[in-house]
Amino acid sequence: MKKIAIEVRCPFCGHVSVVGVNEEDYLAWDCGELAQNCFPYLDASEREILISGICLKCQNDVFDSDDDEDYEPADIDDDCGFDPYMGEYTYDC
Repeated sequence: MKKIAIEVRCPFCGHVSVVGVNEEDYLAWDCGELAQNCFPYLDASEREILISGICLKCQNDVFDSDDDEDYEPADIDDDCGFDPYMGEYTYDC
């Protein structure tokens, strides 16, 4: 199986990351298959580089979990509309 190196430039800092994958897997992903199915041998951070282009340093900055401590869910008083907790629309209007 032929290995290829994919170069991706980070949209935030411009750093170029290189991720090595099997060519057949890359072609399947390029045709719409899910990255986790095509590249099970890559870790989530490497797959994220391919998907979004965000380098490891910027992933740590952007997806830093320290901000989650202050998160409070929105108060939902609507009886009609999208219910984010159920992931569906409600029609009890």
